[in-house]
Amino acid sequence: MKALRTRGGKSTPLAGCLLAFGLLAFQYGDRNGLNHMPFTRVKAMVPELSKAQALAKQGNIDLLAGTPVQGKEVSLRGELTDANCYLNTGDHAYDHAFCAKFCAAAGSPIVFIADDGGKVYVVLTAENGVPLPQTALNQLGVPGIVVKAKMLSAHGVDAIAVESTGCLDNGRGCQ
Repeated sequence: MKALRTRGGKSTPLAGCLLAFGLLAFQYGDRNGLNHMPFTRVKAMVPELSKAQALAKQGNIDLLAGTPVQGKEVSLRGELTDANCYLNTGDHAYDHAFCAKFCAAAGSPIVFIADDGGKVYVVLTAENGVPLPQTALNQLGVPGIVVKAKMLSAHGVDAIAVESTGCLDNGRGCQ
């Protein structure tokens, strides 16, 4: 790349760098203002993943939705519940099932409390941008469910990406 010349005829590498960065920003930036789109408009696109992917590609944005979460396959027994109530007051289980479903429907994150040792995991979906299975959401607040998931740990956070849920015949009423 040739350096740009100033009025005095001297080249300025800085001006060349600024021009290059300007061109890169034009080529690789958010072409359609997608990053500034209001949340409600983005949320409305969730049921139509292929359209959202096409829009993102057209806007030169990486959309990871639909990409499977990586991790170690596990089966764990415990309970899915909302993070707000559990972390704030410790509430969970059957007496809290309706509240857990309501809070999760309102956007509260979901956690999994493992029966073995009470370890708490952040719950992820099996594929980025794809909702949890309805069966998992229906079992919020039900102790003794079994999740098949991928376990991962990143940035100091332990998580499971739930693929499916089921119950063991444990006498505790898991349905």
